[in-house]
Amino acid sequence: MNTLQNRLDEAGRIVFLTGAGISTESGIPDFRSANGLYSDPANLNIFDISAFLADPRPFYRFAARFLKVMENALPTRAHRAIARLQGSHDVTVVTQNIDDLHQRAGSRTVWSVHGTLAFSRCVKCGHRLATSELHPIIRRGEVPYHACGGFYKPEVTFFGESLPQTDWLNSQKAIEEADLLCVVGSSLVVYPAAALPGYRRRGCTLVIVNREPTPLDPEADLVIRGDAGEIFKNIK
Repeated sequence: MNTLQNRLDEAGRIVFLTGAGISTESGIPDFRSANGLYSDPANLNIFDISAFLADPRPFYRFAARFLKVMENALPTRAHRAIARLQGSHDVTVVTQNIDDLHQRAGSRTVWSVHGTLAFSRCVKCGHRLATSELHPIIRRGEVPYHACGGFYKPEVTFFGESLPQTDWLNSQKAIEEADLLCVVGSSLVVYPAAALPGYRRRGCTLVIVNREPTPLDPEADLVIRGDAGEIFKNIK
């Protein structure tokens, strides 16, 4: 932990690249662990755009359960530590997560490369609204429809869709300019987001904090195994 704190203190520009592992302490399951969302075969195609457009009902039955988890989730010690660091360091957050826990913890510069659950858009006419307006329908496990007859889809990047360009390009730029890139809670196996560390410049320090090994561990200057909340609880 002292080494991590020293690395952070020495860096001018810091980018945190966060994945599902930073939010598991909040009760939000990750995708690929033994107890993750994909451990249930029924969830394997939940975020597949072709399956969703063909029949959105399975997704919204899943969303009815997932919504309760998201509403009860609170920022973890790691989310709060990263937000604290923005008070004294030049910190950008790049997250693969679709929750808003970084923002709720107080982080200001957050790029969400897989989109967000905060807004939804009609797949037919493009009408956009806050997903919270659809919560009563989603809680019942029903498909929310717009008046035009199209159904709503959350602004989350499903498999088979392009990433949001503004967030992607700003994430890439932040990493290119960083002195330190700290990957927290990401398996670094989901592309194209897993390619983001490849944009770091020569001399940029790479730190990886994750419970399991990642493909980039051999390239890292520092690797810490464990839960993100426990590791970051005293970081300031």
